[in-house]
Amino acid sequence: MSKKSIKNIVEETLELFGGEQVRNAVLFHMNLRYKVKPEEALSKVEAFVEALKDIYGPFEGPIEKEICSRIASEYGIKYSGNSLVELAKEIKKEQKLQNV
Repeated sequence: MSKKSIKNIVEETLELFGGEQVRNAVLFHMNLRYKVKPEEALSKVEAFVEALKDIYGPFEGPIEKEICSRIASEYGIKYSGNSLVELAKEIKKEQKLQNV
């Protein structure tokens, strides 16, 4: 999966949970304060999730779950959890198995 696909998933999900203006504000805040971009949601997963929790507080859970669901679907992974950190580990594990 390309970084562009991850970026699109993150941006679409953020827009789904608040509209275009909210999405833009969230992305600006994530980049400014946490130095993380939407395409880095898996490569800088801890910072990305921390930013989501800081910005959305208790409402972060449904957003993270939706991002997980969409990314897992794109990767063709059966993942029913809601932790982006765990999903990133699963994807890395799957990729290592495919390289064997």
